[in-house]
Amino acid sequence: MAENENVQTEQVETTEEKVETTAEAPVNPLLRSIELRIAQADALAATEKALKAYAKDARMPGFRKGHVPMKQIRAMYGARAFEDAVNELLGKAWAETATKENLKVAALETIAPKEGGDETTMLFEATYETVPEVTMPDFGEIELKRYTCTVGDEEVEKTIEVMRRQRAEYQAREDRPAQAGDRVKVNFTGKKDGVEFEGGSAKDFVFELGQGRMLPEFEEAVTGMKAGEKKTFPLTFPADYHAENLKGATVEFEVEAVEVAEAVLPEVDDEFAKRLGVEAGVEAMRADIRKNLEIEVKARLENANKGRVMQAVYDRLTFPAPQAFVKSEEQALAQQAIRDFAARGLDTSKMNIDKLPAGLFTEQAQRRVRLSLFMQALIAQENIQADDADVRALAENIATSYEKPEEVVAHIMNDKNSLNNLRAQIVENNATNWIFEHAKTTEEAVEFDKLMAGNF
Repeated sequence: MAENENVQTEQVETTEEKVETTAEAPVNPLLRSIELRIAQADALAATEKALKAYAKDARMPGFRKGHVPMKQIRAMYGARAFEDAVNELLGKAWAETATKENLKVAALETIAPKEGGDETTMLFEATYETVPEVTMPDFGEIELKRYTCTVGDEEVEKTIEVMRRQRAEYQAREDRPAQAGDRVKVNFTGKKDGVEFEGGSAKDFVFELGQGRMLPEFEEAVTGMKAGEKKTFPLTFPADYHAENLKGATVEFEVEAVEVAEAVLPEVDDEFAKRLGVEAGVEAMRADIRKNLEIEVKARLENANKGRVMQAVYDRLTFPAPQAFVKSEEQALAQQAIRDFAARGLDTSKMNIDKLPAGLFTEQAQRRVRLSLFMQALIAQENIQADDADVRALAENIATSYEKPEEVVAHIMNDKNSLNNLRAQIVENNATNWIFEHAKTTEEAVEFDKLMAGNF
């Protein structure tokens, strides 16, 4: 770069998008370019300032520190000082231009010299990725189902039954065959073509009949066996079984029932309530269970309804996602994946996001970015907000699961980050409800069991 080049914004001229199409790199429709102009006089003045800064610490044989002649300083540092000056002025010029022109910048790609300058002015071209204009779908054409679920006495009793089974004690039974709900201990050996296969044998293996932990054919064979009995039976593995060598294979199992134990469930009484931390008795326990179920059901319905709304909207979005945002989101997803692996006890010391397969999170990142831009635009367009009363209600709802809810509410209401998070959650829920109200929405009741299992 010549020593007489550089910066002050004197004029800004928006140009057409300049992107070359290649087979390997598809055109990014969000790339734009804009011209920056820098006065030569400003570049020279900034260079002089930079040279004086270098001169303060310059050393040279025969001269004391800071006393090297400027002629030598220019020879030693002139090119670097000029480059530093130009880069500094370009940074200021770009910031001023982006603000003045109200550019919606996702990321600055490059700033490169441009032909056409003269002895007084240097020209540069800044290429940047813009944030797209969000086009709203026709909400009136979107068909949605808003799922509902009621918590009644039956749901409370089902939950109590689950709690009883979680606290069951098991009593060995030698007088009757195994049945659903029993805990059985077995020895088994699996053979394929007469040869034991890896992972097909176990000693004193314990499982509960009817919980689906074992393949249905295996559970069916063990059901009806008494302690001490042995049986040989064929079993065909599913075509999508995780072990490649066993997919769709028919094998033979030899199984011995070592023990059959019957579940003895605790009585539903005040003592049972105390074991659950409810001192006021069994009816107070039922009331607490109902309240907690209603909170859980509400949360699951909100997540399920929101997920279906977002998918319906996403299918109709037409604007592209800024690649800078997508790359950033990909990195966030990769880092979260590594944290999740670590939380499961896996060694992540050698994991690096740069070593993960390319494009692993691209589709998910694209979806998140586009939906985020859509939600921001909808919230701004319709002025969707969160009332203070709603924020407090949500804080109180969250606090109900803590021992001292009033202290939790006080903490949340006095913590800026917690308040902002709750407010954002409510705004997003309100935006979802707005879409429901403006779409072709019908309500559909979902069974409690299906909701809790996510099968609807």
